Amino acid sequence: MNTIHLCIVGISGYEGPNFILGAFDNEDTAEKARTTFIKENQGEDNLVKVLIKKDRWIEIEEVKLNSFSCDITLSDFYYIVSRFSEGFGQIYRDIEAIFDNYENALAKLELLEKEYDESDASFPEYFAIEKLHANQINAKTITQWLADNYFGDDNHLL
Repeated sequence: MNTIHLCIVGISGYEGPNFILGAFDNEDTAEKARTTFIKENQGEDNLVKVLIKKDRWIEIEEVKLNSFSCDITLSDFYYIVSRFSEGFGQIYRDIEAIFDNYENALAKLELLEKEYDESDASFPEYFAIEKLHANQINAKTITQWLADNYFGDDNHLL
């Protein structure tokens, strides 16, 4: 059993879903990414903020580490399957699974979509796969994440 540590930047659901800063196989490396992000974005008022447009800042609610135990081999890339739920003008993200290859991630995504289609859901939900390089900060910034509406070209891979 392996452990993957996700460094997650909490964003208000009114701004968009949470952002994954990185996926790490070492807790110390994940903690270093977390503290570096906070230090680089903390203002004189001790609030952590990110400039997303010319004069528009958003406040970061929290920067946390979540650990996931999984049976995958530690690899160069991780494929994170997420559920995005919309309701009352907010968007939330839940991590459903982490894989070491795209095919398994896509199979999980398709299963989640099928279950959703067969359910009587009250609010819209979407599913996507995010490919992150292991033990590195996400190449996409929070500004890009929010501007790109979270989905890539094929509506599956972010």
